[in-house]
Amino acid sequence: MKEKIIPRFKALIFDWLFICGYLLLIFIVALVIYLLVLDGIPEFTNLQSQLIATFTSVVPIIIIFSIMEGSKKSASWGKSKVGLKVIYKGNPVLGSITRNTLKFLPWQLGHMSTINGMYNDFDAFSIVFLVISLTLSVIYILMVVIRKDGTHFVDILAGSKVVIANN
Repeated sequence: MKEKIIPRFKALIFDWLFICGYLLLIFIVALVIYLLVLDGIPEFTNLQSQLIATFTSVVPIIIIFSIMEGSKKSASWGKSKVGLKVIYKGNPVLGSITRNTLKFLPWQLGHMSTINGMYNDFDAFSIVFLVISLTLSVIYILMVVIRKDGTHFVDILAGSKVVIANN
């Protein structure tokens, strides 16, 4: 069991670094646009901030990871680096989109909670979405650790399984 858990967490760290690199790139591009084109950082409404966060960070990452895991390689950058791949019972493209949409759902809910909280003094909406985000994250991690086959909720719903690449 340990031989499956450690590579999954290493892959998670590598994927986190990949995402951080992407977000740094987006930050630099946005800063250049704001400072050189718009003459400063504009003020955004809650809705505008929600949409910017969703369509510049979460949606592109879901697309990138879905392409990586739904392609012939069947692995995100992190999984590829540690020798893992994702296999699907059905259509790998549809399975990959489902898997990654659900996998990054806690991140999106966290964005929604934080952004709304900044505009509305962390009201009930913010707290509820934060609790849901954190609960899902903990469930995902605990399922990988507790289940003998290492699958979590997302894998079950997507009909996928993370395996060692040479299998």
